[in-house]
Amino acid sequence: MSDAIHYQITVAPSSHRFKITLHIADPDADGQILALPAWVPGSYMVRDLARHVVEIRAHQQGAPVTLRKIAKNRWRVDAVSGPLQVEYTVFAFDRSVRTAFLDDQGGFFNGPAVFLRVVGQEDRSHSLTLHGPEPWQVATAMPRTSGTTWGWGTFSEGHYRAFIDHPVLMGTLTLLNVEAGRRPHHLLIQGHHSANLQRLGKDLARICDWQQQFWGDAAFSEYHFLCMTSSDQYGGLEHRASSALICARDDLSGRNEDHYQRFLGLASHEYFHSWLVQAIRPAVFSASDLDDAVLSKDLWVFEGITSYYDDLCLRRAGLIPPEQYLKGMGQELTRLLRRPGRLLQSLAESSEDAWIKLYHSHANSANFEISYYNKGALLALCLDLTLRLESDGALSLDHVLARLWQDYGRSGKALPEGDCVTLVGDMTNRATAERLHTWIMEKADLPLEPLLAQMGIHLHRRAATDLKDMGGEPASQCPDAWIGAQWRVHDLGLELRYVQADGPVEQAGLSTGDILVAIEGLRATQAQFTQQIAAAIPGVRLRIQYFRDDIFCETHIVPVAAPQDTVWLELLTDVDDVVRARREAWLGDTLHTTGTKR
Repeated sequence: MSDAIHYQITVAPSSHRFKITLHIADPDADGQILALPAWVPGSYMVRDLARHVVEIRAHQQGAPVTLRKIAKNRWRVDAVSGPLQVEYTVFAFDRSVRTAFLDDQGGFFNGPAVFLRVVGQEDRSHSLTLHGPEPWQVATAMPRTSGTTWGWGTFSEGHYRAFIDHPVLMGTLTLLNVEAGRRPHHLLIQGHHSANLQRLGKDLARICDWQQQFWGDAAFSEYHFLCMTSSDQYGGLEHRASSALICARDDLSGRNEDHYQRFLGLASHEYFHSWLVQAIRPAVFSASDLDDAVLSKDLWVFEGITSYYDDLCLRRAGLIPPEQYLKGMGQELTRLLRRPGRLLQSLAESSEDAWIKLYHSHANSANFEISYYNKGALLALCLDLTLRLESDGALSLDHVLARLWQDYGRSGKALPEGDCVTLVGDMTNRATAERLHTWIMEKADLPLEPLLAQMGIHLHRRAATDLKDMGGEPASQCPDAWIGAQWRVHDLGLELRYVQADGPVEQAGLSTGDILVAIEGLRATQAQFTQQIAAAIPGVRLRIQYFRDDIFCETHIVPVAAPQDTVWLELLTDVDDVVRARREAWLGDTLHTTGTKR
């Protein structure tokens, strides 16, 4: 075996296990330490991946070698002379893009979930041999050294961080080949689906073409979209020359345009990360050994800016009209305005707290927290419009990204914490950089309304029509009253699932988990309760009976005027030529490359 570190994985679908043998050609003479990452790059939560290791042992030429656990994710193997083998099993039953999943239909794994790190030998060459059911196919961006295309075989990569950054998808796969920017791209789909492959191929090609021209270069020579389908899941994770995606089965069919656009936005988001995260790398995470959480205030750069461009790419590539793009932006702003936490947590704090808050959401998260994806995207919009307006169109966020690509992406130098704000100051002036710093650090709303007005876009506010109203569109009828809660149907009545801080329901003494059984003496069915609230008069109290921990209670809710926290954006037609040109430069069909000043 030529590689210093070699992994052999045998797939056991019926038991949901990956059986792994690690061959170490030259183990540490003082005893080899092995470690499994505690978290996954791109997903900032300590997942304690070692908890999925169900058995582990070591041997040399068939003779057992003592192996003991020295920390929750670290093991030490006694000193031996010559090659060492470590056998371990990973239980894989997490259907997500972050860890590992395996059943009789197919499987997936993300490198950090299955590959033990040979401490001290991270810079040596690493290779992988995969064995599994004969009918299955295998897809990964890791360079292949043996086996047929899409078949089982051997793969190889350099140092450990690169090696674990190539996820693997397996099973009976649907393959769609796409040519974009004269580079081959592959969409591999695992699971039941009814994908409109012809439409997907054309649309993915436009997304990838646009982004490659936007950046003016490519960070890879070939790209893989590795997609799993499920009943209702959604998510993605970026990797070197690939992305792992999971979506609802019907998202790929195009029967529901909103769901289809959601998938295209997901693919666009993860593809954009090929440059902004994979090539323009955050320095604080690049130096981590993945054992412990690393704090950063800059996730608004890597996730927020990417979240801004994912749908903007669809617009600029001509896949959605301006009105559809603005609908999505209205929904983003609605999501933020409905979170009281926006006045308690800054964007920088949201980034630092990702490890303990964003991925640990609970019923009261909206009351105390925001998302750096959500507010980060809106800050990126705010910054983009500010740069365009202050420079009379000569400068935009496109140009900031061009400088980041030139100074960091092409050079391979990691981006230090806070340098994006510094770069904006260098390209503009101190006042603009200070304003950007304020938006990042303050617990306050962004000045989007006046900025959008200067682009010929009117920001409308209204009350939500019902619990399903996500905003982004006008509504003919909106209720006058509001009680500040969300609920779901329960066997006994309606269970409160969210209670807004300082809202009427909280002031009435009700809490998440309480089960409402009657309103004004009538049974609290979904239809009855919704109708009563919609017909309520602000200031006139309503008698509520409920169960808390099986104890029957009664209180009164006093509805208040419904908050204007639902946004829709109107593209104004009665604007002068200057505003129209400004807006078209931002949202128009013309390709705006990062290397072109406007």
